Amino acid sequence: MIDFHSHILPKIDDGSASTNESLELLTLSKQQGVDCMVATPHFYASDTNPERFLEARLHSFRRLSDAAANRALPGIIPGAEVSYFEGMSDCPELSELKIEGTSLVMVEMPMCRWSGRMLSELSAIHEKTGLIPLIAHVDRYIKLLHDKKIIDKLSGLPVLIQANASFFTDKRTSRLALSLMSKNKIHLLGSDCHNVVTRRPNLGEAYKVIEVKLGNDALKRISENETIVFADNSSVAEALFI
Repeated sequence: MIDFHSHILPKIDDGSASTNESLELLTLSKQQGVDCMVATPHFYASDTNPERFLEARLHSFRRLSDAAANRALPGIIPGAEVSYFEGMSDCPELSELKIEGTSLVMVEMPMCRWSGRMLSELSAIHEKTGLIPLIAHVDRYIKLLHDKKIIDKLSGLPVLIQANASFFTDKRTSRLALSLMSKNKIHLLGSDCHNVVTRRPNLGEAYKVIEVKLGNDALKRISENETIVFADNSSVAEALFI
């Protein structure tokens, strides 16, 4: 089980506030059956540049890795949650922000109606760089933009979709989440955990809901998707496009 969206790296964004809290997040995730966690700290092009961000991420990653050494905790995979910005397809450092070992770059879309220009930019990322945008927490846009059909806007684009565990565990949204999963419109899952109080790891809870409602085949499909994206071959992952 891989958690594709987490803010477990200490003192780098609005996630974990300390190395000890990061270790607690890893421990809670392990208890739920998580084997690996993709660390996706926020990257805002308006606030920093890739070089400074990567330096800070490396420092935080090493601090946590050293603290977690010799403990039975999930592995940590460096990545980033890249806030959408105009011209990102022409950013030469974009490939350095991808999820390590994959062709995926996680993109956090704006919390406003998406224009044709924004959607074209997503296509351009793949066309120009070979990277595949992984749309972060699609459930959040559905909720905040009051648009249950927002995934339809992504249909035909070279993107993959990540949903948060809470989409499945919340009774108000679970039916929609399961419907989208059954139609192969959600590819990867994440907890989007930030802390041990208000935004705790919960991926295991989502897996239980999916298993009960959709069966083992759905869980197997998630595992197959994980294997495909870590093949680090964009042409293979293209088979998952919606």
